[in-house]
Amino acid sequence: MAVSSDASDVTVILINYRTPEITIRCLRSLLCLNSPPGGVLVLDNAPRDTSLQEQISGIDVPLIASVDCIVSPENLGFAGGCNLAIERALVNSRCRYILLLNNDAVALQSLIPALKATLDSSPKAGMVGGRMHATDDPDAIDTLGIALHISLMPANRIRKEDRFFGPTGGCCLMTREFLGDIRTTYGYVFDKRFFCYCEDTDLAWRANLLGYRSVYVDELVALHQGQASTGKGYNAFIAYHGLRNVIWMHVKLLPMRLLLRYGAWLLLAHMLLIMRHLLAGHPGVVFRAYSDAAKRFPELLLERRMLKPLRAQGAGAISARLSSSFYQSGYARVVLAQLGSMYRQLFARQSVS
Repeated sequence: MAVSSDASDVTVILINYRTPEITIRCLRSLLCLNSPPGGVLVLDNAPRDTSLQEQISGIDVPLIASVDCIVSPENLGFAGGCNLAIERALVNSRCRYILLLNNDAVALQSLIPALKATLDSSPKAGMVGGRMHATDDPDAIDTLGIALHISLMPANRIRKEDRFFGPTGGCCLMTREFLGDIRTTYGYVFDKRFFCYCEDTDLAWRANLLGYRSVYVDELVALHQGQASTGKGYNAFIAYHGLRNVIWMHVKLLPMRLLLRYGAWLLLAHMLLIMRHLLAGHPGVVFRAYSDAAKRFPELLLERRMLKPLRAQGAGAISARLSSSFYQSGYARVVLAQLGSMYRQLFARQSVS
């Protein structure tokens, strides 16, 4: 089947948080595509100044119908920012696809044609993701999407052997019909309570419950810098939101059938997570994540009851997309190495005393 390379019905959404130079780099990469999108919408979260808006207004965009910037006085996070931008983009009836792309990514020529062709040829898909490599090492995998392991914990998919659960929010093409169905059923696209991290897994999970199947194209579509807005290394912000949000996702969406089958693995995963953060010297992160997660249990349990029919009919789809491994490759080794390091330090102190 011949697939048109026309991308005029695609709107790209970029979320910026105080990294205007990186966002402009991403925008310029979109302008250089052989199949440029019909429009680009930039959501500027709580900017310190107007530098991003000024730079965007000064860019010549002859091949793109529009490049617009929405300014939010408050930081809506990735989830809330995407919801606002998606709502604004869909006002245009010519927009048939929404492409979410991290602002610290660099688009490659295959980005839109590869994703769109795969989505158009996959019935009841709704959303598609592709391969992203690292900007500082273009041969190294940055992400192949999201994997959901038998511990019921999501992780960055870096091995093709792990099953594809869904695309990351950093590179995801979605159809207008899919977004409408998601909003009608759940009342939102991304759960704004999540703010950021795990909101893409939550969306992929809800899509599966609704009968959609996310698809993946194993073609390099973009380069990704990673954590440009939050910084590299251990980050308490990421750790807190990642742990809190995965708890919320499970409370809201996890079918009881899967909890009974994989609950022991889930408990072990939480024990290892707690151990890792404690060994890293961050007990406060663990306490805040669990205590803040518990504060929203009443409203999440109410939502859970409303979603009971979907959870029941979608349990098989979730189970079919679980990767066979406990968690991301090498995670257990990291925890054991931290434990060994702590033991050696204690032993050294005792020897000195």
